[in-house]
Amino acid sequence: MSKKKRFGVSQALSRGLSETINVVENNAGIYRNVVLPLSRIELDPDNPRKLAITLTDVQQGLDKIDPLYTRKSEEHERLTELAMTIKSSGVINPIVVYKLGEAYRVVAGERRCLASIIAGKQEIEARVFNEKPQGFALKLVQWIENTAREDLTLDERINNIRDLLREYQHQHGEVAVTPTLLKNVTGLSLPQATYYGAVLNAQPDVRQMIESGKIRSLDKAAIITGIDLPELRYEALSACVNGCSLKELRKIVARGKQNIRKHIIPNGTAKRGRAVSRVNMGFTLHPGVIQVIVESVLSRAEYKKYADKFLKVDWAHIGQATQMFKKLIEILEHEGEIA
Repeated sequence: MSKKKRFGVSQALSRGLSETINVVENNAGIYRNVVLPLSRIELDPDNPRKLAITLTDVQQGLDKIDPLYTRKSEEHERLTELAMTIKSSGVINPIVVYKLGEAYRVVAGERRCLASIIAGKQEIEARVFNEKPQGFALKLVQWIENTAREDLTLDERINNIRDLLREYQHQHGEVAVTPTLLKNVTGLSLPQATYYGAVLNAQPDVRQMIESGKIRSLDKAAIITGIDLPELRYEALSACVNGCSLKELRKIVARGKQNIRKHIIPNGTAKRGRAVSRVNMGFTLHPGVIQVIVESVLSRAEYKKYADKFLKVDWAHIGQATQMFKKLIEILEHEGEIA
C-alpha cells in the first residue's frame, strides 16, 4: 500500500512559528502552556478550516433535518477516527487559543478540540495567548499549526494561503504575488509555492472540482490550471476525477498540446504548424481589480450591449469575479480583434 502523501513543512517554517510567537509576545502578551477544561473553550468563527459541524453538533448530536446533515455526518465520522487516536494517545500537539472573558477561543486546533469532546475528554492541553494575535501574525500561526499538524483539504490550504497573502499585503502594501514571495511567506518549497501560485487563480471549472474535493492533489490541480484550451482542460479534468495518476495526466496534457500544434489534413497525415501562442493575463487577489477592467471595457460604445450580463455580479466574490472576467474575454474574442 502506498504511503499517503502529506504536505510537509520546512525547518525554516517551523522556526517561523517561534519567531511569530516572539512577535505576538511583544505585542499581545506572553503565551503559556496550560491544561484547560473543554467546557470553557469556544470555536473561533474566523478559523480558516471552516468546518460545517459546530460545537453544539458535537455536544448535542446531529439533527437529521439540518440541511447540512450529510456533510456534517461525514465530518463527524472523520472526527471520530481522530477521537480514537486521542483516546489511546492523547492530544500530542497542544491547540492554540486566546483568552476572551472567561472563555478561550481556538486559533488553531479546531479538529483536535472537537475530537477530544467526542472522545469523552474533559480537558485539553493548550497554548494560551492573553490576547488574540492580529493580522498577519494570526494567519501565520494558523497556517503553521494547521499545515504541520492536520490533514487539511487542498481547498482549505488554498484558502488559508489566500488569507495569509491578503494579510501580508495589508501589512506590507500591494506587492506582486510570485513563487518566491509565497516561498518566503509560507516556508514552502519553491516548486510547491509555484504550484500554489498557479492554483490560486484557477479557472472556475477547476476551482469547482477543488472545492468539491474531486481534485485533491496540488500537482494535478496546477497542471490542469495551466491548460488554456477548454476542450483539453475538460479532458484532463475528467481523467483526474476518474482516478488517473499524475504520470497519466501529464501524458494526456502533452498529447493534447501536441495535437494543437498540428494542422490535420484530409488524408490523415499531420503537418507541423505554428505553435499556439497565449497571453498571460496576470494574477490578482483582489476581485475589485477585475471589476475595474470589466467596467472599463463595457464603457466603450461597441460593448455596452453586453452590460446586462454583468449586472448581478457580486464583485467581492473572487469566484464570480473570475468567472465574469473569462466571460468578458469570450465576448472580446467573439467580437474579433480590438482596434
